[in-house]
Amino acid sequence: MNENYQSKITELVIKSEIRSVVNNYFCALDEKDFDAQHFAAILAPEAKVTRPNGASLIGPEEISASHEKSFARFEGSQHIVTGHDISVNANTAIVRANVVAMHMWKGSNTNANKADNFFVAGGVIRAELVQTHGQWKISALRNDVVWRAGGFRDMMQTDT
Repeated sequence: MNENYQSKITELVIKSEIRSVVNNYFCALDEKDFDAQHFAAILAPEAKVTRPNGASLIGPEEISASHEKSFARFEGSQHIVTGHDISVNANTAIVRANVVAMHMWKGSNTNANKADNFFVAGGVIRAELVQTHGQWKISALRNDVVWRAGGFRDMMQTDT
């Protein structure tokens, strides 16, 4: 196997690991897995997550606790993250991905046939990751919302 081929394989493996970390973050939201230790496996200790409303949270404990409070108003949610564009520079990486997220309000019985029962948003995820001790973790993540549709009853229920 030539050196260039091996280099490409290594690059693909690294990008796959990075993509997996970003996807695991959104999986935790959808599965309501807000355990701080789970988030510590995904986020760097000083990680900063910036919500669509501009509020920033720092560290796995604050981020997981805030998400637990915010997502309590939803019966369910689904984040579809795709089109990961990943740039790697040694032990850091930058990710740009598209996201479509659907949130079902509490009491909706997951009935998406009524617009007041949910809202959908599309946006761009921008994340930075760092590799420490051979493991990639998110050091910064933001969701820049491009569009929204549906019922927006409790959008500002939480200030974080």
